[in-house]
Amino acid sequence: MDKNNRKETGKRKKFYRAVSLAAAAAFFLCVCWLAFEFLVQPRLEDRSQDELREAYRSGISSAPSGAPGKPDRLGALKKISPDLAGWITVPRTGIDLPVVQAAASAPEFYLTHDYRGQASSYGCVFAGCRAPVGDSDSRSVILYGHSLLSGRMFTRLKDYKSLDFYKTSPLIFFDTGKGPEKWIILSVFVTNTLPEQGKPFDYTKSRFAGDGDYLNFVYQLRIRSLYNTGVSFNARDRILLLSTCSYEFKDFRQVVVARRVRAGENVSGAADRAAGNPKVLYPDCWYEKYGGKKPDWPATYEQAKKENLLSWRE
Repeated sequence: MDKNNRKETGKRKKFYRAVSLAAAAAFFLCVCWLAFEFLVQPRLEDRSQDELREAYRSGISSAPSGAPGKPDRLGALKKISPDLAGWITVPRTGIDLPVVQAAASAPEFYLTHDYRGQASSYGCVFAGCRAPVGDSDSRSVILYGHSLLSGRMFTRLKDYKSLDFYKTSPLIFFDTGKGPEKWIILSVFVTNTLPEQGKPFDYTKSRFAGDGDYLNFVYQLRIRSLYNTGVSFNARDRILLLSTCSYEFKDFRQVVVARRVRAGENVSGAADRAAGNPKVLYPDCWYEKYGGKKPDWPATYEQAKKENLLSWRE
């Protein structure tokens, strides 16, 4: 082998060695990232949530030391996170989580940050800035949370696509500082966000021109429901919406809607009346893919009421 060939062979060996080292380094970094993403970060997240959950459950008395007092659960947690605005519990789903308030200046901050404001791929459950928690002028409050392969955050809301599951767990508990209030689910629906899939329905609306506008909004929520819950509703009721991703189509959403249980109201057995909705109103893309015909619902609540088409009472 002449001198030029030996040099060329040496160069190739160095090149292959460099490529091999780079590939090994990339593989090592990938393994480290996967280990952090699927092993380390979930454990850190669970530990953090468990600590906060324990602090919420135990509460801290707001009374002077040694004197009897009422636990101020959220007040204590706000020392950890000043944006903390509530606590959401959905039985039988594992959803038992803090709720933070998104700011108008950064409405999607908590999609990628935890309740402490630290970067997290899990994000955290947060209230939309269009209707802040505690805003007495808003009849509708919406909470957002991710749907994740790990099953954390709002993932298990998907269980409510089953009528049987709804019947076993129709209540949500939401604490905004007055203790956990009961909310009974009245609608579960899926909807689109992309115009090319059909005209999007703005379920994030929080301000209404009057009672008629509000009742028509709730009517639109209900005719989209996967089943008829039969839960009564009137213009004095407030609603809570839990929104997460759904995967039937790109950028789809699943929304669980509940109204606050009225003072003295007995909702025991209310879910027993629920039944499938034979006229679910889906986005246009649904019929294009799965077939069927879009149901012919009246355009407004008042029209549907006149035609006696409502499946619930006021």
